[in-house]
Amino acid sequence: MLRRSQVRVLFAIGCDSYDHANLLQGAERDARRVYDLLIQPDVGGYDSFRSRLLLSPAYSDVREALREALFNEPQPETFTFFFAGHGSVSAGAFYMWLRDSNAKGLSMSALSLADMFRSINEAAPLQSNIIIDACESGGLIEDLGALLKPGLLGNVGSPGLTLLATAAQNEGAGESPAGGVGTLALLECIEGQDFVQDHKGTLDLVEIGMRISQRLRESGQSPVVWGLNLFGPSGFCRNPRYGTDPAMQLRQALQAWPSGSNNVIRQNYDALWAAYSAAGSVWDPGKFSAVVREVLAPSSTEPEVLATVAERLALTFSQRALQARDPFRNVEILATLAVALLSSANHHCVAEAAQRLLDRTCTALLDATSALLEHLEADKYALLSDRGAVLSEFHELPLRLTRVLGWAAASPFFCSDEEQRNRAEALFTRVAGLILKYYAGSLIALNEVQASGLCIALSTCAKLGLREEGELLAGLLFNSLIQCEARIARDDLPRDRALEYLLARRSNDFSDFGDAVARPIELLTVLLKAAGLFELEAIFDESLWKIDGVAFSAYRPASYMDYGSSMMEGGENLVWTIGFDVFRTSDFVASWPPARTMPQSSLVASLALAASLLYPDRQAWFLFES
Repeated sequence: MLRRSQVRVLFAIGCDSYDHANLLQGAERDARRVYDLLIQPDVGGYDSFRSRLLLSPAYSDVREALREALFNEPQPETFTFFFAGHGSVSAGAFYMWLRDSNAKGLSMSALSLADMFRSINEAAPLQSNIIIDACESGGLIEDLGALLKPGLLGNVGSPGLTLLATAAQNEGAGESPAGGVGTLALLECIEGQDFVQDHKGTLDLVEIGMRISQRLRESGQSPVVWGLNLFGPSGFCRNPRYGTDPAMQLRQALQAWPSGSNNVIRQNYDALWAAYSAAGSVWDPGKFSAVVREVLAPSSTEPEVLATVAERLALTFSQRALQARDPFRNVEILATLAVALLSSANHHCVAEAAQRLLDRTCTALLDATSALLEHLEADKYALLSDRGAVLSEFHELPLRLTRVLGWAAASPFFCSDEEQRNRAEALFTRVAGLILKYYAGSLIALNEVQASGLCIALSTCAKLGLREEGELLAGLLFNSLIQCEARIARDDLPRDRALEYLLARRSNDFSDFGDAVARPIELLTVLLKAAGLFELEAIFDESLWKIDGVAFSAYRPASYMDYGSSMMEGGENLVWTIGFDVFRTSDFVASWPPARTMPQSSLVASLALAASLLYPDRQAWFLFES
C-alpha cells in the first residue's frame, strides 16, 4: 500500500433537479462556487485531479465517486465534503437528497450522513470537513450521538473531524438571490470579505463555522458547528487576512506543526476524548486541567509550539462548551488554557497567545454573566438546579453562589479596554445585588473552595465602592463560620460525602467526619483580610473567642509566574491560631508580613486571578496588598 501523501480532496455536490421532490435553483451554483474557489492552489489547495464536482447526480453516481475519492491511492490526508440541496431527517438519521432520492426509501436512495461517517472512518484521512447547506441539516446531531465515538471515528492517527450545518434540525436553509445564505457566508470568510482572524496563515473550519454561526443567528438561522481538531493546523483554506497582521514574521514559525506535539496528543487521545465529551455535559475541571498540562508539557521548551497547541485546544474545546447547560463552562475552559501558559508568559509569543485567550475568556465571561442576569431578573430561583436533586442543593448552592460572584468580580481585571471594563463592573454590581437580595440565606461558609471566589468578590466590592454589599457578604459568611465553629469541609471533599458532612454539621457531631474538615483554613484568612476594607474589625472581634484554637493560613508564592502549576515550590506558608497568636483582628493585621513579590504585569495578575478560581488551594492575596 502506498504511503499516505499530503493529498487534499474536495468532494462537492449541488443538487437542483429531483425526480421526487421540488426543484431548487441555487444549489448547483453554490456547489460550483465553493468548488471553483477551494480548488485554487492559493486558496484551498485541493487536488484538481482527485477532487470532484457533482451536479444533480444520481445516488449510484455519488457512491462510486465517493469510493474513488476516499480510497484510490494515494488516499487523502484532508477530505472536505460540501453538499447543497434538499435534506431531511428520517428515523433518527440525516439524509442528503440526490436526483433519484425518494421519501419512501431514503435509506436506499439518499446519501446518509451515517454512511458517510463510516466511509470516512474506514479511509481515515487525518482531517475531514463536512459542510451541509440544506434544510434540516442540523439533524446531523441525531447521527453524532451514535457515531462520534473514538472507536468508530478511527484510531489515534485520525481524530480530526469538523461539521458545519447551516440550519438547525427544524429549520430550512435560508436563500437569497445570490445563493444559499450559509454558502454565501462561507465564501465570504474564505475570500476574506468577512473577518475570522489574522494571526494564523490558515483558517480552520471550526473558526469559520463560529463566525458563520454569529452571522446567521442574526438572520434567524441556528447553524450547528461541531469539531474535534487537535492535529493541525488543519488548514481548511488559506487565511487571506493573515498578511494584515503586523506580527506576521513572528508568526511564520506557527505554520510548521512539529511531529512532537502530534505524538503527545496521540498518547493522550483517550483522555482528550473523555474531556471533550465532558465539556458539553458532566464536567470535571480538575481532570481537564490535568489533561491540558500533560498535552502542553512536552512543548514547554518551544514557546511558539506551546502557544499554538494551547490555542488549538481552545478552539476545539470552546466550541464544544457552547453545548453545555452551564454558561460558565466556556469561561472555565478558556481560562484553564490561558493559565496553562502563565509559566512561559515571559516569551513574547506565549504572552500574546495568553492575552488572546484571556480576551476570549473575558468575552465569554461577560456573555455568561449577562445571560445569568437575564435569567435572575426573570426568575429569582434561576440559580437553583432544575434537575430535581433537592438535597444536593443544600451543599451545591452556597458553593455555586461564591463561584459566580468570584468570576463576575474577576471580569473587570480581565478586560483590555475601558468600555468593556465599565460593562464588567456594572454587571458585577447587578449580580452581587441580586444574589444578596434573593439568596442571602444560602450565603454560608461550607467549604474551603469558597475562599477564592470570596477573596475576589470582597476586594472588588471595596474597589468599586460597594460598601453595603461587601459588609453584608462578609458578615453572612463570617457569622455562618462562627456558628459551625469554623468546621468547614476540605476543598477536595468528594461529592458523595457532602450529605454526610451536612448531617454532621446539623448535629454538631464531627466524631466520624474529622478527616474531611479543613485544617488550617484560608476562608477565615480571607474574611479577616477583608474586615478592614469594610470596618468590620470590632464586629468580628466580638466573636473570635467562639472559634478559639482554630488554625488559619495563607500561602504566598515566590513568583506568580508559577501560579498556574499543580505544585508550587518556594514561597511562604503563614499560619495563625485563634487564642494563641491572634486574639483580635488587629493582631492578625499586624502579623501580616510585607509582600515579597507581586504579579509582574497586568497579564500575570489576571492569569493569577483566573488560577485562583480554577484551583481552590491558592488565593489572590495581592488584591489586598494594592
